[in-house]
Amino acid sequence: MALNARVRVAALSSLVLIVTAGCDGWSGPPSAVGGTTATLSAQTRCLAQSTTNPCTYWFQYWADGATTVTSTPQRAANVNTNGFVTVTEAITGLTPGTLYHSQFCGFGDDNVAAPGLCVGQQGGAVSSPGAQPDTGDYNSTQRFRTADAGTAATVDLGRPLSTADTADRPISRDAGFSAAYSGSNALWIFGDTVHRNGSPPWLLGTTAAAGAYTRGSVPTTLQELPTPPAAPTPGRTGIAQFLPPPQGLLLPGIPTAQNPNPPPVACTPEAGSSYPASWTSGMTRIPGTERLLIVYHQICVATTRDSWPVERVTLTDYDPATNRFLSTVTPFTASPLQNGVPAGQQLGSPVFGGDGFLYFYAHDFATARVLAARVSATPSTWGNAANYGWWNGTTWTGTPATATTVIIGAPEIWSAHVMDFTGVGTHRLAMIVQTTFGTGGYRVYEATSPQGPWTAGPSGRVPDTCPGGGFGCYAFTAHAELSTADRFWLSWYSPGDRNGFAHLRLAAIPW
Repeated sequence: MALNARVRVAALSSLVLIVTAGCDGWSGPPSAVGGTTATLSAQTRCLAQSTTNPCTYWFQYWADGATTVTSTPQRAANVNTNGFVTVTEAITGLTPGTLYHSQFCGFGDDNVAAPGLCVGQQGGAVSSPGAQPDTGDYNSTQRFRTADAGTAATVDLGRPLSTADTADRPISRDAGFSAAYSGSNALWIFGDTVHRNGSPPWLLGTTAAAGAYTRGSVPTTLQELPTPPAAPTPGRTGIAQFLPPPQGLLLPGIPTAQNPNPPPVACTPEAGSSYPASWTSGMTRIPGTERLLIVYHQICVATTRDSWPVERVTLTDYDPATNRFLSTVTPFTASPLQNGVPAGQQLGSPVFGGDGFLYFYAHDFATARVLAARVSATPSTWGNAANYGWWNGTTWTGTPATATTVIIGAPEIWSAHVMDFTGVGTHRLAMIVQTTFGTGGYRVYEATSPQGPWTAGPSGRVPDTCPGGGFGCYAFTAHAELSTADRFWLSWYSPGDRNGFAHLRLAAIPW
């Protein structure tokens, strides 16, 4: 009916498909999640091979940290059909604002004996009914957080994966941006990446993968990209550096009693717990092409210091077909370099406005502001800082210090990311703001024009306990090509996933 101890797991969208000799099925993400209710779902099939072991299914669920597992009533599956049948079960009595786990369980046919087996998400561990699976494998259950008075429910949808990410060679992926460059394919750029049992085993900066996307589904067959300008080739089994590592970055010297004004030091691993990195701050499709504009920050990551200066801001025109950077400009460079560029110049989230301008956004944590900037959409203007203007609440000014925030009422802004959602229902521009440090809180804002007004939409908290890692959950990013008219898709860095090996995870919230 549903599961088999001799499992063969195959990806099917964001679900797990367990193929057996007689019965099979998979668990899907819950729907209609409210404060105290949810609808659990799965698809199942039964070939009615055994009269003494009929196909039987149910769901089990529990609140995170609870020791008691609740099971829904056992029900008979549809029989004598080769087609899959969707089965659902409404549950009640949930606690608002709480992280829950659920699984689809069953037995039946010739090969799944009672008491049966249970499955969660794609690639997750199989477990026994009544027992909780390995809590470190976030794919072993469906995970969702119920709504409360101030937040909407958020449902975990799984990990975006490349074909190089396998059970014996898993990949840990940091922050992830994605953007469609055609009607069927998208590029993903990740932050620092670790490939267990891979070669190389880790890379600081960025790695990238590309592949087909389907709106409303988690991509699980992305292809790793080689370092540009090497041509993209399918079936790569390892990771590779994507954006070029910065050269010549500096750190402020550390004052001492003997030398209160020390000279800057080079940003290198040899300089003491620091390394130069090119970190993506957003990308978008260049209108009328199948190329992408990628914006990235050249940062000295100083792991033993509180400040990681953004020393340069760079824009590059990238061609996915050839895996080449066609042109690159750096409009903003700090002076002195080790001090970093001002917050207003730390631009990201590029959006072509369709009005002759290219827009950007920057967040200023110190003042809880999100700032909007623009430049002519003509590429020849992008490399000159003097061509940029910032929104001051009334007009566009060449002085970033006079810029005013485009969103109101956010007490904290740890990050902000904007994408163009034109074509996704009636949505136009949407922004996700990380509103709490470490614990996974966020809010979605929407606007019809780049400068706003921006209207506060649903807020939520990711279905994650956000343990460890020093920063908890972070890197909140919007994904326009995956979102639907009624579900906003987001990703975040989950430090506890894969038993602390960590990975990027996707979720959706109603909007």
